[in-house]
Amino acid sequence: MLALSTLLLASTLVLASPVQQKRSAAVIPLPARDVHLLDKVFNLEAARRERARLYAKYGGKNFSQAFNSTVVRPIAKRSEYHSAPFDIQRRGSSGTSGRDPLIDVFDGIDEYYYGPLSIGTPDQPSTVDFDTGSSDLWLPLSTCSGCTGPLFDSSSSSTYKSTSTPFTIQYEDGSSATGEVASDKVTVAGLSVADQGFGAVTSETGNFLQSKSAGLMGLGFPANAQSGATPFFINLVNQKSLASNVFSFYMSRNGGDGSELCFGCTNSAKYTGSISYYPLDRMTTGGTQYYWNILSEGVSYNGGLASVPFSAVIDSGTTLIYIPTLAAEMLYAQIPGAKDASSTLGAGFYTYPCDMDLAPIAIAFGMGTKHAINPKDFNLGAVESGSSSCVGGIVGADIGSNLAIVGDEFMKNWYSVFDYNKMAVGFAKAI
Repeated sequence: MLALSTLLLASTLVLASPVQQKRSAAVIPLPARDVHLLDKVFNLEAARRERARLYAKYGGKNFSQAFNSTVVRPIAKRSEYHSAPFDIQRRGSSGTSGRDPLIDVFDGIDEYYYGPLSIGTPDQPSTVDFDTGSSDLWLPLSTCSGCTGPLFDSSSSSTYKSTSTPFTIQYEDGSSATGEVASDKVTVAGLSVADQGFGAVTSETGNFLQSKSAGLMGLGFPANAQSGATPFFINLVNQKSLASNVFSFYMSRNGGDGSELCFGCTNSAKYTGSISYYPLDRMTTGGTQYYWNILSEGVSYNGGLASVPFSAVIDSGTTLIYIPTLAAEMLYAQIPGAKDASSTLGAGFYTYPCDMDLAPIAIAFGMGTKHAINPKDFNLGAVESGSSSCVGGIVGADIGSNLAIVGDEFMKNWYSVFDYNKMAVGFAKAI
């Protein structure tokens, strides 16, 4: 089921040329996808698709300085003072701004969130999954047979520029999207980049054909862009388009209304308390910033740390939470009745008794500050209809150099702010 939500927005293939505009904040709509079915039975097929996406994004990286997981590094304390980013509630909109509805795709669990953009001259509408764990923008062309639309007719755009540079995304399950690197004007909620590099896709196979959104917009760092293009958000920062050089997410549950991505702003109506910031971690990825990753002391259960430390990528394009296998073993060893379900559900999955009252589960950042996960988000549903065993939403997976991938399961609980000036990620308790 698709439910209307709202995404707030305020914005190198070396091609990208800035569009001069006032500093802005703006809003657009997104949908989300799930790994549960509506009867709260675990959706194994969706989980397999998720793992294929995960390893395509993170599995092939070889960082020059491997993190030594046996050495406990000091965890940086969160910053106590930062200039506050533009709050769309308290300070009002400035400059060019836009407000459009976003959609949350729900299939038993909120699998992903997407929203609209326009491309070309004149504008042609399309939709993208907004993904902080990758850095490329890609969209299918009108010549892409069987691809999810809206499709982009490049022949009708006076500003489209093609190249001979091939573009390919390949998933572990064999799904792929291929085409070439191109550029054109791209606009999200009234914020534009004139020559935005992107993957112009002409062929899709496998799970790409099942997506609810046409394409994907990566919100990560340039070093991680397979196309070589500067990401859309970084281009907006470089051309001084934004009221604040931030973007922030609020994610609703169960396909409900209200999901937001705010470019250039935060929205204090979507969280309580203050935002605590944690500096980005380059050491784990060899000194280069690929991701929005921050150091974590690990996962806690019932108030005590129950895993080893790791570096957590805060990833809006991933549904679940994936932590190193040793950390997962330590966590589930603390949960009464938990069992390794790798042989039946896939590597890294665990089950636990559906009728038990889980003690608090949280991820610790900074000086031991624990960020709790709602048990309803942790519970992926019964193994099968009528089963007394439920599947846990934290999965064991060894990715990169001691990376954890912290997805929507966590972000639904914590309003998440990605601050380019501070080079930090901030959290406040989501409403």
